[in-house]
Amino acid sequence: MADPELSPELQVKLLNQISQDPSVPRPNPTVAAWHDPPHPLADVQSKALPQTVDFAVIGSGITGCSVAKSLLENKLSGNKTVTVFEARRLTTGATSRNGGFLMGHAASFFSTFAEAFGVETAVKIARFVGRTLDEIRKVAKEEDLYEECQIRDVQVVITDEDQEGLAKRAETFRMYEEHLPDQRGTHLPVSKEEAEKVHGLKNIAGAFTLKSRMFWPYKLVTGLFQRLLERYPQRFSVETNTPVTSVTAFPENREYPYVLITPRGVVRAAKVFHCAGGFTGHLLPKVRGPIFPCRLTMSCSEPGPQFGNRPMAWLYHVPQAFDPNTKLVEQGLYWMQQNAKSGDLFYGGDKQKLDEMITSNDTSVSIDAANNLKTLLPQRIFAKGWSDPATGTAISSMDPHHTWCGILSMTADQVPIVGSVPVSLSGRNVEGGEWMAAGFNGYGMGQCWSAGEAIARMALGEPKPEWLPDVYLSTEKRLTGSSMSAEASLKSFFER
Repeated sequence: MADPELSPELQVKLLNQISQDPSVPRPNPTVAAWHDPPHPLADVQSKALPQTVDFAVIGSGITGCSVAKSLLENKLSGNKTVTVFEARRLTTGATSRNGGFLMGHAASFFSTFAEAFGVETAVKIARFVGRTLDEIRKVAKEEDLYEECQIRDVQVVITDEDQEGLAKRAETFRMYEEHLPDQRGTHLPVSKEEAEKVHGLKNIAGAFTLKSRMFWPYKLVTGLFQRLLERYPQRFSVETNTPVTSVTAFPENREYPYVLITPRGVVRAAKVFHCAGGFTGHLLPKVRGPIFPCRLTMSCSEPGPQFGNRPMAWLYHVPQAFDPNTKLVEQGLYWMQQNAKSGDLFYGGDKQKLDEMITSNDTSVSIDAANNLKTLLPQRIFAKGWSDPATGTAISSMDPHHTWCGILSMTADQVPIVGSVPVSLSGRNVEGGEWMAAGFNGYGMGQCWSAGEAIARMALGEPKPEWLPDVYLSTEKRLTGSSMSAEASLKSFFER
């Protein structure tokens, strides 16, 4: 959707929201079904904060976990210490609020990336995403977490509600398979009639199917933290409910130049890793705008009486739309997967007021978004599965047992920001001391793990990994250019 009808007042408000301090993650966020029950280490803390730490990692999601694991296991780190700081309970940010798709986005965005950065870079992004997914499965197997986090094979049905969207999807999949020969034949077209008959869908122009995987991200990451704490008791600690409220630097202290302020005390650090997603701008004010928060919504519910339990997942694309009268924006994508054991449906996507979507506040759910999700599946997407067994009457609304929201970290150019934080942006005069990996634009599962590994390795003195796309790098030129301004970020919001 290009050039939405935004009033001058709303445009100013949104630009201010994109550029404002996202704050640290707020207490008492909405509770995701993924967190029920919480992990035994949900509130893990040391009895007292360490006075000094070699590597301070801010954020306990999958990116922070990857950084910590990479630092602890790399021979270049010697016996140096690592501490992960988490503002709330363990791994309760975006990592464990998403759809649970262990699936890449590179095919769907291939034409977009090729147009913006060139085909060679689009291929590099696709290879990076593929590597990341492979690494997640690998570490899950190595750490005996494959079953615990329920990694499983599924068939994904990707649909479009309109012919224009379907045609664009067909073209990007064609380009993806053309330039990655090993992926040919992975995205299979399905006619409207077959999709309706076989999958019980409605209101679609057509579909594609592919093989992919689903999992339970919270169980993977918390399980990895538990193993790291057991394996490195003298070198590693996790401090939950300990937000880092400020970072200052004193270059004259060459060993530990950084001072981290928390409600539980002060910690000095040699290096700092920013892995806080949509909250990154709190400690790095000059990246507000290049990175901005976006709130999306999910629900979890029992399926309709006739739906059954299927080894499948669904991506349902609709035209992005904005109503200038109500200020409601429809994001353009709905997603759903089904838990293999309980049969529960995990589904999400948004139709909410635009000024409520661009926010870092995940303590409440948009009423518009929640109401939309209640009717989404039985009324809009599926023709079969929802009727009263006794009367045969169609069920028009669902009663989810969990509805929650999560905060994505978005970038104007739609690719992550990974690498060393330039001194000109940190405002702290210590070269090579701060690193960041954020701005995954809602597609973190195919990018976060490798991004975290990359900044850990580079911070230890290794060269940039060949597999990290150059377009991801956190250069001053990229982050201060007009293409990453707040205005560019707002414009990009309607081009996804």
